[in-house]
Amino acid sequence: ISKRDIYFKAYVDTYIEKDVRKLIAASSEMQFRNFISIVALRTAQELHYDEIARNVGIDVRTCKKWISILETSGIIYLLQPYMANISNRIIKAPKMYFLDTGLCAYLCKWPDAEMLEKCAMSGAFYETYIVSELVKNFYAHGKTPKDFLFYYRDTDQKEIDLLYVDGSNICPIEIKQGIAPKKATKNFSVLDKYHLNITTGLVIDSCDKIRPINEQTYYIPVYLI
Repeated sequence: ISKRDIYFKAYVDTYIEKDVRKLIAASSEMQFRNFISIVALRTAQELHYDEIARNVGIDVRTCKKWISILETSGIIYLLQPYMANISNRIIKAPKMYFLDTGLCAYLCKWPDAEMLEKCAMSGAFYETYIVSELVKNFYAHGKTPKDFLFYYRDTDQKEIDLLYVDGSNICPIEIKQGIAPKKATKNFSVLDKYHLNITTGLVIDSCDKIRPINEQTYYIPVYLI
């Protein structure tokens, strides 16, 4: 057993013993452990309580309570969709992200970074890392990320990974695992209907330096996050 596995096993055990056991029935502990792993497998996805509840074998009310426990204790972060009065076509489910990618990988049973990089979840982990780091940066500067960070997706499947909203200004942000992906900013124009100031857009990827895409958008290396 690796040192990583020993560490995270102790982390999960301590978390459940100190923070969770008093909030759930003793008979539900094994289900809760299974629940955390199932949630981890859905990092960077929209949160659908009914689907998670069905997979764990609990009711939706219990699922919502347990998600709230994970959120309140800082295990996960729920990124809300951007809502405005004219946006009745916006998908309303939040996206869920683990705030510790190491813990998430442990719960998903990915044994090492090399295997994780090649697996089907590599893009989700890349996105999770970036979102979690941005969220932590807000907290570090005394700001509440829920006041500024959102995502966009409508019923036409037009999606933008992140929106940084500050008053009447919106900065669209795409997250791409590769280097200089083409058409990464193709959905930015859907924001025009809000009649707000669309500021410089960003594409966070694996490039080595900041580079312009056009007059309004830039590639940003992930290591600068």
